[in-house]
Amino acid sequence: MKTTVDYIIVGQGLAGSALAWTLLQRGNSVIVYDQPEKNRASRIAAGICNPVTGKVMTKTYLAEELFPFLNKFYPKAEEILGRRFFYPLPIYRPFFSQDEADQWTRKLESGELSQFAGVRKEPSGTALNDPYGGLVIKQSGCLNVGEWTSAVRDALKGKQMYRAEGLIESELEIGEIISYQEHVAKKIIFCQGTAATQNSFFNWLPLKPLKGETITVRMNFDPTRIISRGVYLVPSQRQNEFIVGSTYERMPFEDGLSEAGKDQIISRLEALVKEPFQLVHQDWGIRPTVSDRRPLLGGHPDHRNVIIFNGLGTKGVSLAPYFAGCLADWMEGLRELPPEVNIYRFKSLYSK
Repeated sequence: MKTTVDYIIVGQGLAGSALAWTLLQRGNSVIVYDQPEKNRASRIAAGICNPVTGKVMTKTYLAEELFPFLNKFYPKAEEILGRRFFYPLPIYRPFFSQDEADQWTRKLESGELSQFAGVRKEPSGTALNDPYGGLVIKQSGCLNVGEWTSAVRDALKGKQMYRAEGLIESELEIGEIISYQEHVAKKIIFCQGTAATQNSFFNWLPLKPLKGETITVRMNFDPTRIISRGVYLVPSQRQNEFIVGSTYERMPFEDGLSEAGKDQIISRLEALVKEPFQLVHQDWGIRPTVSDRRPLLGGHPDHRNVIIFNGLGTKGVSLAPYFAGCLADWMEGLRELPPEVNIYRFKSLYSK
């Protein structure tokens, strides 16, 4: 006899973890199929959440909604799970010139971005190459992604709601209900990251793999903030160790570590800091990005109960909690999905 659950979730990276946790907190039953060793992007992510980003430094998409939401979501999860994985920290972005510093001072005096940023002059003798001061970003921080996903995984295991294996698509039966091996469910949600390009239900969506490399360094530096200019410098949970990255390499690329990636990060770090540092480790991963830089949420054109939650790109820590809630609301019939993230914006690409 098969076991009935509310939802089957495939994948437990940032998207799958946020969705599984959201559904559990709403009293739903789930079964999650996942192969942790394949969650490369989640495993190496520095986990930065930053409301002011981009080359011209503008508010990130939906900043006013995303950041108050995530700053409640992760601490509440920490409280329930009894684990520490979220670290609210300011981000400091040094200016390149006095002209840039003056421009930002005027911009913030006008009220633009003042909710999220301010200007500060670093004290003399700082470990940064920072003669002009910089932008201090608020409501920011970092998530220890590995610790977060591990905590959710342990909670799922404790409820017998986790399977450390991939889903075999040929064994999936789609009808009014979803049937897979010993489980039946109302819906199945694919949160597979770049593996979705091999998923026959959603391989028509414009998911673009983006390779990133990071390094870990050991140095004497202030661990109470994140530095971001050319590279990011994020405190790790090990004393005097920092994650530095990242490169952004679009297809075609080769899997694995590269000397070019390491050299690029090191050269940018050397331009940013005065302190000597020691290379400890290098890593790489592949992020799932979308051509229009918006997540992918929604049901398959022919199977409303076959759903995707993907495409979080480089902003997964910020996007996952809010849009897990949006998706859960939609699946429960409480609201429609925002059109800018609904996969129906790409329906013209679908052919049977």
